[in-house]
Amino acid sequence: MSSTAKYTHVQTAEADVTTCEVPVEGIPVATPVASQTSSRMGVATPVASQPSSSRKGEERADDDEISITWEKGEAQPPAFRDRWFAVAFLAQLIAVSTTGCLTASTSWGQLFPLNNDSGSGSAYGGDGEGSPQEQAAPSHDFWAIVIGISLLVAPALSIFSLTLMSRNAIGMITASLWFSIILCGLVALLSFFVAPPVGVIYGIFTVCLFWYAKKVKNRIPYAASNLKCSISVLQNNLGLGLVAMGSMIGLVWYLSTWLLAFNFTINLDAMRDKTNGDDELSPLGGFVALMFLLSFYWTHEVLRNIVRATVSGVVGTWWFAPAEAASFCSSGVRESTIRASTYSLGSIAFGSLIVAVLQLIRNTLRNAQNDRNGGILRCIAACILSYIEALVEYFNKWAYVYVGLYGYSYIEAGKRVMNLFRSRGWNIIIADNLANRLLGIMSLTIGILTGLCTLFVSFLVDEFESKQGWLGLGFFIGFVIGILLSGIFMGLLSSAVDSVIVCYAEAPQEFNETHPELAQEMHETWSHAWPDLGGPVIVGLGGGIGVV
Repeated sequence: MSSTAKYTHVQTAEADVTTCEVPVEGIPVATPVASQTSSRMGVATPVASQPSSSRKGEERADDDEISITWEKGEAQPPAFRDRWFAVAFLAQLIAVSTTGCLTASTSWGQLFPLNNDSGSGSAYGGDGEGSPQEQAAPSHDFWAIVIGISLLVAPALSIFSLTLMSRNAIGMITASLWFSIILCGLVALLSFFVAPPVGVIYGIFTVCLFWYAKKVKNRIPYAASNLKCSISVLQNNLGLGLVAMGSMIGLVWYLSTWLLAFNFTINLDAMRDKTNGDDELSPLGGFVALMFLLSFYWTHEVLRNIVRATVSGVVGTWWFAPAEAASFCSSGVRESTIRASTYSLGSIAFGSLIVAVLQLIRNTLRNAQNDRNGGILRCIAACILSYIEALVEYFNKWAYVYVGLYGYSYIEAGKRVMNLFRSRGWNIIIADNLANRLLGIMSLTIGILTGLCTLFVSFLVDEFESKQGWLGLGFFIGFVIGILLSGIFMGLLSSAVDSVIVCYAEAPQEFNETHPELAQEMHETWSHAWPDLGGPVIVGLGGGIGVV
């Protein structure tokens, strides 16, 4: 069978062409059948209320017939795609890490020189052993307990929040929307007394948010349905949390070696220009510094997008073969992780490199925009690049869903996304960032609750009088750890929402067969959200748009 197949659904008063199911690499794929009807498989059937006749033969319409043709995705055979980008990424990763490890002792001494001043008597500025500052310093028990409590409380609250959102998705999405309105209104009210122009701007934002809330009120149930499906995927495959944690640990390790390698390399004589008595970077040193920054941006993007592609693969497994994605470290989690970090690594590195280059250029212009010569032009260019970067990240967001679901190359995945959007209703776009708003507020709430827990525990470690300002430090540590760990779970959930949107666009019938209750709820809420639309709608959830 060819690598792609055309899927044509023709709906008339007399006939309705259906399809049968042919498994490809463990994922059901629909292929056209003219002579028989399958009871299991159906093709996603968009019905356009006003079809266009200018789709290069892809759409045809008259008074009695509607015909829409598009290409559905197929699971690709195991193969390394965009391999040269994977080779380049691994080469720079090994070079930076090796340099950092080999020069660790020298770079560490330069970054953190030892203080040999033994006459101070106290690291906290005191004059002797009994100084109040030294007594107020937190003990080792303080650090161990505060960090330990944070590492226990934040994941527990995050998992509990999944259950809470699943059971009360509509109410919590509604509450998060009105919370944003009230918060923006309070900021506007306070700003009127401090900076009236700022207050006017926030007042306009408040009015716009209120209007937005009224407009999307009937779409909240549909957003809640998508969110509940995504929560179900995550609850059945909590091993995804380990994948995300591994990515974060890998980033911390890379950052450590990157700092050591950067400090050692940038201080070499060849990288310095001392001709005029100044110790500045030479042209070669400036180029090497930019390459180090590109390496950091690239590695950060790759690690983040590996997790995104892994989540998409798990959602696809849960969608088509739920039995293989129904445990903590299910086969779906393991195989998706391996596929994203091996066969699809080149595709992920390809897209991540584009974003990394844009980040490098934008930040370079931003750092130089205060110069007298061309400062305004640099500021304008940096602003334009920020929008281009956001557009590329948005495009990559959906391309990685196809990479994770089917194993396409980066370019092919991008084509699939564009074709899907065009054929399923490119002109009807509604940006409902309802799920993403709720996830952000939940992450902030978990951070605050974790900080309160560590504040209470740090109060009990020693006597209050000996702590002075360290109680605030305990709250801050708990808040930061809570934000980071809850952000992992909410990020996984946001990626799952994107993948659910694409899967529902491509395979609604399979969803009805594997998860009939959730499919029925999604269909009913979609019909309630857009009762007057006969065609497909592109809906924004989780920070982007998707097709349903």
